[in-house]
Amino acid sequence: MFQHSRRGTFVWLVIVGTALLLALIAGGLSPLLIASLVAAYLALLFLFSRNVQLESVVEALPNLATSVRRPKPTEVAREATARARSDPDYDGLITLLDIGLVVDEQRPDGLSLRRGRFISLDDEGIRPFAIIDVPEVLNEQLAHFRFEIRDENGKQHYVYEMEKWLQAGQNHLLPNYRFPVRKNASELDSGAWTVRVTVDAGLLGVHNFSLSPSLAARRRMLSSDGEIRERVWRTPEDDESLPLSLEELLRQQSREQRQS
Repeated sequence: MFQHSRRGTFVWLVIVGTALLLALIAGGLSPLLIASLVAAYLALLFLFSRNVQLESVVEALPNLATSVRRPKPTEVAREATARARSDPDYDGLITLLDIGLVVDEQRPDGLSLRRGRFISLDDEGIRPFAIIDVPEVLNEQLAHFRFEIRDENGKQHYVYEMEKWLQAGQNHLLPNYRFPVRKNASELDSGAWTVRVTVDAGLLGVHNFSLSPSLAARRRMLSSDGEIRERVWRTPEDDESLPLSLEELLRQQSREQRQS
């Protein structure tokens, strides 16, 4: 269209420039992306001033709206991705947006679900989850996912594998069964544990969590002066509620299990 109307090209450049300015004001773009967008736009202005046909180069300008709407990984996901990058099996094509554990916690008013990173051997069970961002190139592709839970010695205690048709954008990965903690407490060692999630053998993230002794075991750790020798640390994230999308997925799985 650009070779037919120079005036139309000028109007188009004004629109693109306005969109670029709004994107910069909104924030959320990386410095590298900002520099690339500005450089591309200035290059288009230069070509326009030299009467160069823009039809062949306009496709090189990134889609601003897509860049702005792209979901951002959580801090936990960024940490897990950073750990995975040092592994030779790391796969960066799919972006990890979130990762963690759904904890079945026994309370006086019944069993409740929470998101946790500090797990006790008193907890009923845990179930890993992940939220990923799939690029368009993998849309409608069948992928094999695998969750592993390992202790600090690298021993596997839980493996869950699933096949899932990928959809471009956000995808939720949630096993339909948990790893029983309290039931197996006598066989588990407290310490630093990990959750690993892979897709088609490519590692997406490594999530760290802490498994602490049961309440009875902690009481036995009391010294003669009444102080606990080992302190169990918790953070505000440990009381963080589950993402609403995961809560709905959990309810759906529960309904399916009751019907089966």
